[in-house]
Amino acid sequence: MIFICDIMLGRLSRYLRMLGLDAPCAKSPGLPETSEPDKKTPYFFTRRQKGPLYERTVRIRSDRIMEQLAEIKDIIAPYVDPDTVMSRCIECNTPLVATAREDVEHHVPEYIYHHHAEFRQCPSCKRVYWGGSHTEKMKKWIDAINTVHSS
Repeated sequence: MIFICDIMLGRLSRYLRMLGLDAPCAKSPGLPETSEPDKKTPYFFTRRQKGPLYERTVRIRSDRIMEQLAEIKDIIAPYVDPDTVMSRCIECNTPLVATAREDVEHHVPEYIYHHHAEFRQCPSCKRVYWGGSHTEKMKKWIDAINTVHSS
């Protein structure tokens, strides 16, 4: 499932990407077009209160990220897979690929290089990712989303 965020929800799109969801950010105020006819219609999240409606438009009321996530948790929860968390580039939405430690030595801080064995890199923008102290907080957050959905 694709979750398109309008330009006013750039931060929300980053959080959705952290969850492993395909969440492009629409740069123009117009409504997105369905790219492939055989795929499900994407959700379109917007803060705009006026304008045309898209088939799956969800108008977000809050300007605070955690409240925004609470507004859409029932929509996104069925698509959150703990195995795909942190599998997309937070900046450009491209799926990450496993990268040899030696290949990222000059792209990460020395301490990180020496204390982490697994790295992933975005093939598009070349950003490097690794598991950090945020991982446990992220797991609790995902568990909370899944618990709410399964009850």
